[in-house]
Amino acid sequence: MNVAVRCGTVMTVLVLSAACGGRDSVSPPTAPTPQAPPPGVGVAPPFPAVTQPARVYVRKEDEPYSRYHGSPLASRYLLYDDGTFALQYASANHPFFEYPGTYEEANALVTFNFKGMRTEGPWGAIGTLTRDALTVKYDVIMQHSDFTDGVFVLTR
Repeated sequence: MNVAVRCGTVMTVLVLSAACGGRDSVSPPTAPTPQAPPPGVGVAPPFPAVTQPARVYVRKEDEPYSRYHGSPLASRYLLYDDGTFALQYASANHPFFEYPGTYEEANALVTFNFKGMRTEGPWGAIGTLTRDALTVKYDVIMQHSDFTDGVFVLTR
C-alpha cells in the first residue's frame, strides 16, 4: 500500500472520529467571567452642583472600568427647564466633561439633539420617561462612538 494512501486513510479516520466524538467531547459555551478592575483603580469624583432648574437623572450603573478613564465611568443627564440638556460624565482620569444639546419632550418620549458633535450626521438619542427613570437609546452614529444605551434614575 502506498504511504500517501495510508496517511490519507489515517487522517480521514482522525477527522471522522473527532466529528463523531459525541456530546461529551464538546464543551458547552460559557459566558465570560467579569473581571474586577486592577488594584488601585481610581474613583470618579462627584459631579459639580446643578446651577439652574433641572431634572437630574443619574445612570443606574456606572459604565465599566477602562484604563482610559482610570475608574468606572459615572454619567448623568440634566434636563433643564429651558429645553436644553447636558449629558455629564466623571471619571478618575477625566474628572468632568459633558455633551450639551437641546431636547423635546412629548408623551413620555424625549428626543435628544446633541450640539457641537462632528458633522458626519445628526447625533441623537431617544429617551423614554417613566415615573422615576429615563431609558436612553442612542442612534447608530453615537453607538459607534462608544455611547451605550442605559437607564438613568431620577434623583431628588
